[in-house]
Amino acid sequence: MARMLPLAAVVLALGATAFIAPQATPTSTALGARRSARSAPQAAKASSLTGSSVGLGLAAVSVGLALARCSLTQRRLRLAGKDIPRNKELAYALICSVYGVGKTTAFKICVDTALDPHKIVNELSEEEEIRLAEEIEKYTLENPLRRMYKANCKVLVEIKHRRGVRMAKGLPVRFQRSKTNNRNARKLNPGRF
Repeated sequence: MARMLPLAAVVLALGATAFIAPQATPTSTALGARRSARSAPQAAKASSLTGSSVGLGLAAVSVGLALARCSLTQRRLRLAGKDIPRNKELAYALICSVYGVGKTTAFKICVDTALDPHKIVNELSEEEEIRLAEEIEKYTLENPLRRMYKANCKVLVEIKHRRGVRMAKGLPVRFQRSKTNNRNARKLNPGRF
């Protein structure tokens, strides 16, 4: 099994010029690279730092600082008792991680809190996270919603409603065809209660 190298060792092995001052190629300038937007002092500084030992040390330090900054700013975001992934867009992260939040609810939460639904979760400020948590507390989500759904189904079974009877038998509830279809459902889900 291969041993994993620390990122600083990989940076040192690759060299520093790629991390400090990427050189403009004819293709990149033709495609409209922002090389010209760099000011003259910055360009001179970048070209002087492409030396072997100085650039190598600065690259390792800058990558190390970036890693330290990422690890320090990575706070956990817990909403409705679930960890929200920080690398996804806000609406999509809510849809994927919180039971009871679908597309409509996620976008409604974003509109009510005046947040961009396409903003990455990691870019949220603490104040925005607090607003988001306060808005999500207004909804019935996760385990309370699951308990409520289970209790509603149990009532239907107890009063022997048509839907409750079909739930107990493991058959489709909403008038789907069951003469030939739903074979796997009938085999794998013998009954909900």
